[in-house]
Amino acid sequence: RLNRSEGGSIIDMARDALAVRYRELHGSTHGDPSYVFEANVGRGVQLFIWGLDAEWRLPLRAYYAGFTLKNGVPINYFEAIGLFEWIEVGFNTFYAFREGETAWIYSKVLHLLHQLAGVKCFSVYPYQIGQDNEEAIQSGAFWFYRKLGFWPGRPDLLAITEREEKKIARESRHRTSPRTLRKLAEGHMFFELGDSPRGRWDAFSTRTLGLAVQRKMADEFDGDAAKLRHAATKSLARSLGVNLETWSAREQWAFSNFAYVLAVTPGVARWTPAEKRSLLAIIRAKSSPSETRYLRLLQRHERLREAMLFAGSEPA
Repeated sequence: RLNRSEGGSIIDMARDALAVRYRELHGSTHGDPSYVFEANVGRGVQLFIWGLDAEWRLPLRAYYAGFTLKNGVPINYFEAIGLFEWIEVGFNTFYAFREGETAWIYSKVLHLLHQLAGVKCFSVYPYQIGQDNEEAIQSGAFWFYRKLGFWPGRPDLLAITEREEKKIARESRHRTSPRTLRKLAEGHMFFELGDSPRGRWDAFSTRTLGLAVQRKMADEFDGDAAKLRHAATKSLARSLGVNLETWSAREQWAFSNFAYVLAVTPGVARWTPAEKRSLLAIIRAKSSPSETRYLRLLQRHERLREAMLFAGSEPA
């Protein structure tokens, strides 16, 4: 772990490397210099990773940003946004370095995220593999991830993938058409570690979770977000037996964000005392100096995981 001065210098370096390429990350703009880690992974490669300043955190997911130096030269950047053991990873190597050790470095980034945050389900969002991204279509980004063991979460896209792989096995010169690559880029890809049942996160999306909250807001509160927030926060506080007046402003913000989601997953009042205490610890951890503890605590709460998966997953 770097000290605050060193961490600030690294975030500044990343910001400069991105700015001259007309790129920007939420994490390079609002990174927390007091929470920066360096990992020396060999071959002259240094990975740097940091979290967000507490004022700029996302409502539910934990956020990490980072970039890579190869012999002191910036060669790529990444961001990772997670919930429980699931994390979406965006990874981009600068043009001049794409014929190098990109796959090996990518594997080290995933390894670092697993070690640091305990995440086990890695997701690549459609833009990374070509949705509204012709650069990814031209580079065949889908096959970069597929060769590393990722699979499409949608059964129809997995079937297309397997058909393409059979064609490639029969004819080594076969190349997937841009049209097919665009079709394959319509859904997320996944890679999972461990022995847990595979595919639990395939149909989950925070967008689906947000739309469920919006439907409740429209149906029961005339589309008034403030009314929903007040009612949901009051209800959750009553269910958990907590006095929010003793909480800090940041903790109250985190509490009301969870209240939104749990408003569409009723039944918290029937949770066990231990499950309720664990939920309170998770909410407080969201506004703590590091979001890593927040993710670790989430991973231990099976009932909260099931509630969010139910509310945020598309029907099969």
